[in-house]
Amino acid sequence: AIFVDNNLVSGCQWHGMMARIVLAVVILVAAGIRLEGEDSAPSNSLVEVEGVVHPEAFLGAHVVEPTKPANLTKTNVTKPGNNDSLKSVENLLVGAMGNKSASGLVGVSQNSDHDFETMRTAASFNVLSSLVAFTAFVLCRHFCPAVYCKPELMTSETADTGILGTLFSLSRRLFDWASSVHSMEDEDVLKHAGLDGLMFLEFMSLGRHLAMVWSVVIVGVLGPLHYFLHRSTSTDPAQFLSMTSYNGLILAHLPRSQQLLLTWGHVVAVWYLVVSSCWLIYLAQLRFLVHRFNWLKHIPPPRATTLLVENLPKECRSDDALRVYFARLFGPQSIVQAYVVRRTERLRKLFTDVETTASRLHLEEVRQPGRECPCGSEVDKGLLRSTLVDLKAEVSKEQKKVEEAVQQMDLKVCSSAGFVTFTSRRMCMLALSPQYRADASQFTTTMPPDPEDVIYQDLAKDPEVRAGGVLTAGALLLLIFIIWAPMIATFLDKVEPFIVSVQNPQARHLLQGVMRTGVLKMFMSCLPTLFMAIIHNFLTLKAGAWAQLKLQDWFFAFQLVFILLVTTIMGTVLNVLEKLLAHPGEVVYILADALPGFSNFYINYILLSCFLQVFDLLRTMNLAKYLFWRGRNADPDEARDLSEPEDQDSDGMGSRMAKVAIHLVVCTVFASCCPVILLVAWLYFALGRYTYGFLVIFAETKKPDMGGAFWVKSLRHLFLGVLIYILLMVGLLSRTSPDREPMLCAFASILALGFGYLRFSSLSWEALPFEAVAEVDLQHREVSGEYRQPECGRPREGRRESVGKKSDGTH
Repeated sequence: AIFVDNNLVSGCQWHGMMARIVLAVVILVAAGIRLEGEDSAPSNSLVEVEGVVHPEAFLGAHVVEPTKPANLTKTNVTKPGNNDSLKSVENLLVGAMGNKSASGLVGVSQNSDHDFETMRTAASFNVLSSLVAFTAFVLCRHFCPAVYCKPELMTSETADTGILGTLFSLSRRLFDWASSVHSMEDEDVLKHAGLDGLMFLEFMSLGRHLAMVWSVVIVGVLGPLHYFLHRSTSTDPAQFLSMTSYNGLILAHLPRSQQLLLTWGHVVAVWYLVVSSCWLIYLAQLRFLVHRFNWLKHIPPPRATTLLVENLPKECRSDDALRVYFARLFGPQSIVQAYVVRRTERLRKLFTDVETTASRLHLEEVRQPGRECPCGSEVDKGLLRSTLVDLKAEVSKEQKKVEEAVQQMDLKVCSSAGFVTFTSRRMCMLALSPQYRADASQFTTTMPPDPEDVIYQDLAKDPEVRAGGVLTAGALLLLIFIIWAPMIATFLDKVEPFIVSVQNPQARHLLQGVMRTGVLKMFMSCLPTLFMAIIHNFLTLKAGAWAQLKLQDWFFAFQLVFILLVTTIMGTVLNVLEKLLAHPGEVVYILADALPGFSNFYINYILLSCFLQVFDLLRTMNLAKYLFWRGRNADPDEARDLSEPEDQDSDGMGSRMAKVAIHLVVCTVFASCCPVILLVAWLYFALGRYTYGFLVIFAETKKPDMGGAFWVKSLRHLFLGVLIYILLMVGLLSRTSPDREPMLCAFASILALGFGYLRFSSLSWEALPFEAVAEVDLQHREVSGEYRQPECGRPREGRRESVGKKSDGTH
């Protein structure tokens, strides 16, 4: 399912899919949870919530002993080939993991008595590092303003001279950027960052709001309750993190009234978190729809009136044939043009050579006498001119060959994808919905991406090539999944002896608090580059921005496994899958046994992320490239253009949304186990709202807009995080409570989550309502771009001109 094209999954299909998933989880978990019988002795309830606890450590808890039915064993025996294959794969995984747990491989450490000291030392280091990074940001912004402000937002200020003038300017620049971000209206953010940028900042605001709302009950009530119960049941001195968390509470030492208060308090907290999450997400989605529909209304033609048509049959693979087909269905007066994507490998190479040569010639002609060329080498302008003339002649000749091949419907040139532009939005919407032939795989229609962002060479690929690329990408993903944890372990094995050898306690706490989380973050930051290499080389992309959507899915999934759920993998992945297939309900116990004992690690993880947000303000790579080109005597505007954009692998919208979403999911899952994490998460989202707000609005160039698709994906990821939270709390209450009612009441909240997701999915966001489309058709829109491969140029004759028309086809 990870390779399913996002545009093939409509809103209604997601609606039904999630409903079935929720129902399946309810059935499987309910079938796997064994309730304690009436004859069970309630006195045997000595339960302690520890880190990774084995079922036999719980006396009187509702333990599900894994059993293997006889028929299952017999089935395995009758298929030795399959068994041998699985055994070989398992042995490979065991060898790669070196007989370590997955959490130990990636450096996720268990809670310990020194965690609070480690966290305090790491927090002090992060604060000091953030101050240094912020000071460097203020200085760089003063001396290199072109790196930190778009040209259209650059204001002309009187240059401050002298030391006092410079100090005054620096003091004025300390927090003016934060004030500008705070006061920026949504319309201005849309103008400078697009709808995707606006919704990214809205997701940061949503995370901050959720952390604050949850803290009212969980931090304000459960935190003090945990502290009071720890003090009443234990005389041993404990650190602050342990005193305020659910971990380590021994219910057998509590009076019956306090047992009920603790368990039912957590049930109320589960319902409060689920209901508040669904309600706030629903309200946020309503606000998004306002921006989304307004964005759809302002999409200019031809994008607003064009359909991308894929899987064309052979008889329709030419401009004329495609136009005739749709004119027969909707009338000749409804069609502006039809264009079939060409296979133009040689022409595209020639066209690139023309652009490169023309660019070099332009730089030579505008360069002032005596000034060094930015490219660092002198060239002969006469030779460049003659080369450019020859290349243009070859391009013209190749264009003619391509157009002749299209007229003859040569399948070596004509691909199975094309664009059909209509005279109005209404006709375009009507043409989007029908099934054109009995074979539903033919004439698949979708809304096209921005004309400037279309990847025509990918659209020109045959379906067989696309399928082969998907299989190759899947194999590479599996390979990364297998070797990633051992790679991190290899690095940690080199670092761990150094940490242990440090004698100073403060320095050792600092290294333990920063090194492990830093190593995990460093390795995870490399994943987007690997994923983008796979996406661009093996998958078929209709537009560059769609690669970011695919990256968001993959990166979030890997972070979910290697950051959050890695603690649940005891043995190999196959061991866990085998256990879940035999007893699906065991998922709640796996989560309850594994996750709570690692909560302190994730506090340090989010704290380190706060420092990295401040560090991102520096734009180090863009600054380095800008200084390089300035050193080559390029003017500030030219140097800025050459240094943009930022790395789209790690700092693109897909990667950023995935990173922010996993932080929100982590704080959601550990909200009840360790309430302190909500305070750290609030700091992360509050700080990120300003740092990323400055970057996407003022500093970074505006990217092709997907209209909020990243936002919708992130909300679905958040729903998944709430689901994991419910399953975790069901397992914890089942382990710790001698009564079954609290666990059942907490488990019932999954129905509220399902209802909230269905309500969220019922808000259709992909397209405008038809009545709104009819209103927009009466408004005049300027034409922006065209759906034609750049190397093919404009046709020689017969193109119906759409410039100057209204979107309904009238002059």
